Amino acid sequence: MKLIFKNKVYRFLTISRLFNSMGSSLYNIVFIVYAANMFHSKIIVSLANITMVIPTIFTVFVGIKADNTVNKKRVLILTGFVQAILFTLISLIINEATLLVFSTISLFNITSDILSDYSNGLRMPIIQKNVEQSDLIEAYSFTQFVSYFCNLSGQAIGVWLLTISQNNFAIVALINALSFCLSVCILIPVKKELTHEKIKKEQGSASFFKQLSTLFSNIKMIFNESSTTSFIHLLVAILLLNSLGGSVTAIYNIFLLNQNILNFSYGQALLVVETILVGGVLIGSLTPHDYFSKLSINNLLNITAVVFTIVGLSNLFHFSSIIGIILLSFATYLSGKVNPKINSLLLTNLPSTVLARTSNFLSLLFTLSIPAGTAIFSIVSSWNMNITWLIFTVISVIIILLSAKK
Repeated sequence: MKLIFKNKVYRFLTISRLFNSMGSSLYNIVFIVYAANMFHSKIIVSLANITMVIPTIFTVFVGIKADNTVNKKRVLILTGFVQAILFTLISLIINEATLLVFSTISLFNITSDILSDYSNGLRMPIIQKNVEQSDLIEAYSFTQFVSYFCNLSGQAIGVWLLTISQNNFAIVALINALSFCLSVCILIPVKKELTHEKIKKEQGSASFFKQLSTLFSNIKMIFNESSTTSFIHLLVAILLLNSLGGSVTAIYNIFLLNQNILNFSYGQALLVVETILVGGVLIGSLTPHDYFSKLSINNLLNITAVVFTIVGLSNLFHFSSIIGIILLSFATYLSGKVNPKINSLLLTNLPSTVLARTSNFLSLLFTLSIPAGTAIFSIVSSWNMNITWLIFTVISVIIILLSAKK
């Protein structure tokens, strides 16, 4: 937290990212509401859901492009203005309920999310250049906090804006355009200070699969630097842990149908669980210098997996559901330590020429494990909840074994 006050470049980059992330998060939920209200079709809403995950597919390509961008600060500013223009155009057409308009808005939304991913890749080498190595974990802890904060508050603001404007999607789109405009205007006064290592354009272009092989080697090197655990074991452990963490909400959506938490209604119980889980991540992100932040990645994974094991056993043997929820808040607190530590390792050990693509490739690996876990646990939960918690516990034990294996 202190870093944002003492480092001018990081402060302006963080405020810029806040406005950019707020714009992206704000419109994602508005886009779903638009699809539901204007078309009253489950198929259209499903297409809107798919639209929001499409940018993930391109994240490695976007990272490669960000790494190869020579003048990162100029393109970073230009990107925000392009997003502002896109949402200004959306505001002009969004009140029309036609498939052509829906398709156009979907395309603009995908483009904007890809540009946000591109902007984040452009910021990384600038942070690497201007933040001391000893402050990198704190830098990315606070950046993660900003991302989670924007995700929650952006959606809440989006719903609030729709409520007070009586579903005037055009006004919300204009406000969204303004947020993207502010994200780059804040950088203009410090443009000269947004320095990074000089980028040389690549001579020739290696095949995409060869580049993926190089990225995998980069990631292996990073994890081997920080852990005595086998790289493959550690990577599989992280993927499994992500699948468990990503599926917790889906499990509780079904689990709470037959559970009572402090006499809350079903909707109130879901809100309480979501608030506690996200609150754990936020607290973890805001405490980058505590005891757990100093632990290695495999030790953090090990402790988190132990907590998950206790959660699974607690619910399997029908202890009070509030016990499992409290334990999960501690697990999410620990998970808030892992990503900043990984990003810090990337910034410390990799040159700026491969920084964004390696980060995006790692994010892609982690992200793809979440929907897989969510889908599997959703199906099993709807069939038998005891089997669900048994599988949850078994996978947690496997993670413990993988992260402890030398």
